[in-house]
Amino acid sequence: MYKALNLKELFKGNKHSLDYSPKKIINWINAQESIPRRDLVKGHAFSRVRSLYDFSRLVEKEKINVDNVCVISGGLDELELNFLEFNKVFVTSLESGFDLTESWKKLKNFKKSYSENFEFVMCNQVLEHVPDPITAFENIFSLTKKGGYIWISVPVINRIHDEPNFYSSGYHPRYLKFLGDNFGLDIIHIGAWGSLKYKLFSVARNWPPLRKLKIGLRSNSDLLFPSFVFSNGLKSELDHITDTWALYRKK
Repeated sequence: MYKALNLKELFKGNKHSLDYSPKKIINWINAQESIPRRDLVKGHAFSRVRSLYDFSRLVEKEKINVDNVCVISGGLDELELNFLEFNKVFVTSLESGFDLTESWKKLKNFKKSYSENFEFVMCNQVLEHVPDPITAFENIFSLTKKGGYIWISVPVINRIHDEPNFYSSGYHPRYLKFLGDNFGLDIIHIGAWGSLKYKLFSVARNWPPLRKLKIGLRSNSDLLFPSFVFSNGLKSELDHITDTWALYRKK
């Protein structure tokens, strides 16, 4: 039987220690040059900003510098690309025949053209939109060179969106550990973040950015939960995690 770990035990396995204080995150946002500060404060969901913070710090600590990158079901505007040193990017899409619900090993000329071809493969906020995450992860694994990195981010809890291509509200950090163990990967880091304020706002109305999570009357969402006017939704509450992410390395 697979041994489940509680969050404290799970995070103890991380290779790197990161500072998660709201002040540290805000200082990091203020220091950014490639992504406009306005977008990080008012545009992007704060859970995505939190995962970006981890991503940027892990790239630094691992000293990741690669030749080629593959973005799974994303685009050239993937925010994480701003923090990677690379030469080439390949983007998969359903239109180009990369359907995550099917095994890519069966695709014509897959092994010659794509198998173990990329030094860094990333897949952001996608697994909840496919019915079989094991097959999807196997496809991601098959694209990655030995010694290459895999980055996954996925919601833990979410409202239904992108109908009809929605299958689950998300996956626990424990599931990301299971995927790493199941595929024999080195688990560099598993991260997670959430707060009660963010969770209720995101499920009931939207995915709030940093600005809407601060103390005070910040948006119409506060009218749904008036008591949150006095709550700082930037502080991490692991009883209310909404998003998780992981960095792996293929042995």
